[in-house]
Amino acid sequence: MLPADSFGESKTKGDSVNLLEKNLTALTNKDRELAERIAKHIVSDVPQLVNENGFYNLVYKNTYLHNRQNPLAEAKEIFSMAENSPVAIHLVYGLGLGYLFQVASAKSAGTVILYEPDLNILKIAFSLVDFSNDILKNNVFISDSLEKTGEYIYQKSNTKNTPLMLTTPAYRDMNTQKFNEMVETLQRMVGRYNLDLKYTQQKFFPIARTIIQNIPNLIKEPPLSSIKDFYKGQTAVVVSAGPTLDRNIETIKKYRDNIVLIVVGTAMKTIAKHGITPDFLCIIETYDSSKQIEDLDLSEVNFITEPFSNINLRKFKFKQIYSHISDNMPVNSFWSNIINENTEEYLSKGTVSYTALNVARILGCSKIVMVGQDLAYIEGQCYSKDSAYKDLECRFNKDNNRWEITAKDFDSFADSLSNYPEREKRLEAARTRLKNLNNSLYYVKSIKGEQIPTESVYAAFIKPLSEFAQRFNDREFINTSLEGAQIDGYKNMPLEEALKETKPISNRNIISDYKFDIADIKNKLKQETVRLNNILEEVKNGQKSVKNLNNDFKRYKNATVEVLKDLKKVSGIFLKLSTAYTNTLFDFITAKDRIELDYAMKMSKSFEPENLETLITKFAAYFDNAEIAINSINARINKAIGEIE
Repeated sequence: MLPADSFGESKTKGDSVNLLEKNLTALTNKDRELAERIAKHIVSDVPQLVNENGFYNLVYKNTYLHNRQNPLAEAKEIFSMAENSPVAIHLVYGLGLGYLFQVASAKSAGTVILYEPDLNILKIAFSLVDFSNDILKNNVFISDSLEKTGEYIYQKSNTKNTPLMLTTPAYRDMNTQKFNEMVETLQRMVGRYNLDLKYTQQKFFPIARTIIQNIPNLIKEPPLSSIKDFYKGQTAVVVSAGPTLDRNIETIKKYRDNIVLIVVGTAMKTIAKHGITPDFLCIIETYDSSKQIEDLDLSEVNFITEPFSNINLRKFKFKQIYSHISDNMPVNSFWSNIINENTEEYLSKGTVSYTALNVARILGCSKIVMVGQDLAYIEGQCYSKDSAYKDLECRFNKDNNRWEITAKDFDSFADSLSNYPEREKRLEAARTRLKNLNNSLYYVKSIKGEQIPTESVYAAFIKPLSEFAQRFNDREFINTSLEGAQIDGYKNMPLEEALKETKPISNRNIISDYKFDIADIKNKLKQETVRLNNILEEVKNGQKSVKNLNNDFKRYKNATVEVLKDLKKVSGIFLKLSTAYTNTLFDFITAKDRIELDYAMKMSKSFEPENLETLITKFAAYFDNAEIAINSINARINKAIGEIE
């Protein structure tokens, strides 16, 4: 029932109390905390209920929240302009009296997320309109915070859908700046979620393969926690490849004996060129990024990397390699379970600078100083002049009135970017990289308060770095960029000032008694092959069932009882495999086809012949590719066991 029909001629206090309780009871079943916040909230700025042209409306802060002529028609028109499919995410911003929310609830074939940050409106609306049936729907979610809204979006996201913002002009115009900031934040969230999903879909199988391929090396790479707090109370300098690194080289040299020096891969050539040897080098890429460190003497450098990082990185001679088993990468759970290592210490956000900060924390450093962490383009420079990507520059193009990233020496940039033996492949990779960089140009607030250009990816790093400092506020965090992006939680000061009170570190001789249980590792790897072979039997059952489904569909060419029985059996096997083995090796190696099949199933709300044909094709691909993946992974595991022995 829509709001216009849900009001009587008058509302008593008792009616309002009953409606509030009814709505809160429904909400309690889905989000108890929000229901309790609404119940306890004391309305401080009461919206005014008015009746014009036969429709009720709310006036809040001198603004009508709905169209004054026909709020119901307004809501229907807004919803009619949105795509409506089983995977659609209809994000309704602003409840008001619920016209748009209830239209979306009634008509959406996908998911409805109501985001209303104002508890005044939530409580008043819940006291005036019966939303209980809407709230109880499985596809409806309500939130009063961007964080919770983001969680709901993430749950329902797919690589082929994005949230559709639905709101009234009044809500947009009430505070334009706040609305634009909210949209910008949501866009960053959605972009990050889509990247996560695409990463899951495209990378989990290759990453799982790489981890298994790396096992003969991994059994020589102790977890970083094995040397936890070795540098307790010392000062760490984390070096990134931003333009301001060049201005701090001499100061790093001056205080080298007083600091724990941690360098990310792109900055290593700059540091090495000036005769500086770091204590630790961090590289976490899955692709072959060995160009960053080729031709360097790394024999006195400790290397910190991920179990899934490219195998070619392990061909260099390091003093010691330590594993940083990031907890935000589900595939890492395979290796952490094999060696019984808790991953809670290994905080990561996908950027090597964040990993390097966490390394300093695990090592026990009480002062952590960032150098070259500009997260922006400074005076046309994208990176330090001696870094691996020194040829990139960012300049304002007056002809098209926009900032552009170009390569001063395109061939040199292409050579530094990839290891393809064919020149044309290197050039194509460089062209693609430049295109992506320019498509993702962004602007952030600088330390000086002005807007400066950067990549959207770098802009996304700012908040995680800030949150890291806030979370571990028992330590001192300093940013020495002075011209780059503002990162809250860090003191902005010159490197000289940050290090002037430091004293020489007397002991850098790291000794760890950590030992891998090789017999246990081999035993667990063998158990994994047994588990995968057992799953393979279920996969083969799925293949047989898909074959029967396909034969019956060809025979009847429609959704007959026989075809639907076959479909139910096939769907049951898929659901069993996709739910019983969540976050297991099988789940990781079948992620791509599982995501695609899940999308196809959600889209196929009817059993028209073309929908059935698509489903059969997707089911066949899922089970056939699962068999191939299991056999491939088992072969790799057995090879790794043989190499260990």
